Amino acid sequence: MSQLRDLVGNQERVVFVDASASVREAAKSMAAVNVGCTAVMDGPRLIGLFTERDVLKRVLLRDLDVDQVKVGDVMTREVIAAQEEQSVLDAHLLMKRHHIRHLPVLDAEGHLVGVLSIRDLLIDEMADLRRYIALVEG
Repeated sequence: MSQLRDLVGNQERVVFVDASASVREAAKSMAAVNVGCTAVMDGPRLIGLFTERDVLKRVLLRDLDVDQVKVGDVMTREVIAAQEEQSVLDAHLLMKRHHIRHLPVLDAEGHLVGVLSIRDLLIDEMADLRRYIALVEG
């Protein structure tokens, strides 16, 4: 079973923004690389996540101006994170328990090394199943 450090090492599409970025700027950054979440950073420190759901629920449904509202005002601040040595199964259970779709992964010093989506975990689990089937079929 893979550890999260293995999955994060394969990521090519991670977006980071500053809390002072506008919602439009963050959304454009996310759309440019086709991801549904951006890490909100204060220097090297993760201070929040900003997701597509945040855009919908905290901005659009409140009729806020995407050019005026700052990400720091509408981001998710209560971030659930995992450690890079945790297994994919641990991460999947953590995401299920907290009803989240994006999981920041931290190193031993607490620095962000990447953000995994539920899709990333499912792709890895499918690869594990394919390897198992190949082994069984011999």
